[in-house]
Amino acid sequence: MDLSQAKDIFQRLYQDLSGYETAQREKERLGRGDQSTTYGEILPESFVELMAAASPTEGDVFIDLGSGTGKATFMAALSFPLSKSMGVELLPGLGDLARERLAVYDSEFRPHLPEQHQRQRIEFIDGDLTEQDLSGVDIVFAHATCFPPELIAQLGKKLEELKPGARVIVAGNTLNTPALKFLAMKIMRADWGTALTAIYQRT
Repeated sequence: MDLSQAKDIFQRLYQDLSGYETAQREKERLGRGDQSTTYGEILPESFVELMAAASPTEGDVFIDLGSGTGKATFMAALSFPLSKSMGVELLPGLGDLARERLAVYDSEFRPHLPEQHQRQRIEFIDGDLTEQDLSGVDIVFAHATCFPPELIAQLGKKLEELKPGARVIVAGNTLNTPALKFLAMKIMRADWGTALTAIYQRT
């Protein structure tokens, strides 16, 4: 579907939802005060530009590592002919909000969309991004502005699981691994500001 239609559905899904308060409560509940759980939200148009730069093709599988309330996962699914769009989130309360949005999407929006979007799978997983199986993924997105160096190193190692040709979008940080070929540097606009965003391809 075109960007205007995708953005309309996205805005209707999220018009009454902000993840900031939930993220703070979950961090306090779990004793996670580290920077890696810092919450931020994409802006849909900017995210679609980044995705387009990663050249999605029909049937691709997308995953957002640190998906929050699911905004990038939904925008990827709405804007591109993916077979599956997934999000992985460490804070369960944010994952719950994403799954609530998915229930609304499935009941109120999906039945009225073209067949490709009706077949498309969307999934939100509670868990650690370093423990996910990435072997079947074609496009990875990680909003990594607040990831500490040790997590960036773990992420770089994890991305070695990707199949050749898979693309990686990393906002706010860079990766140094021979498994990834640098493709481009873009600017991502988010609700908190801007971040340099690197795009790579698995060699």
